[in-house]
Amino acid sequence: MKSISWAVVILAGLLATVGCSDSPQVLQGTVQSYERSSKTITIRSENPPEQELTISLEEADIGAQPKVGDMVRVAYRERRGKLMAIRLMNLSQQEELKKKGH
Repeated sequence: MKSISWAVVILAGLLATVGCSDSPQVLQGTVQSYERSSKTITIRSENPPEQELTISLEEADIGAQPKVGDMVRVAYRERRGKLMAIRLMNLSQQEELKKKGH
C-alpha cells in the first residue's frame, strides 16, 4: 500500500511539473506589420532588450483587429517551431474606446 501511495505522489509531482513548464510568454509593443492573409503579426517590444518577433495568429483570440502602429499585448507559446499567439489585445483600440466613453 505504501508503494502505491508513493507512486501516486511521484506521478502527481511529475504532472505538476509538466503543466507549469508551458506557461505563455507575454510581449507588449508596437505592430510593425500585420498580414491578415497569412495570419501573422510582427511586433517590436517596448521594453529592453528591444526585440522584434513575428507571431502566428492562427489559433489566437483577437480583440480589435490590429493595424501598423497600434500598441498591442500578446500572450504566446512556442509550438511546432513557431511562435503561436493565444490572445492578442489591441491596447490602442481600448484607449480610443475609453476616450469615446464606451
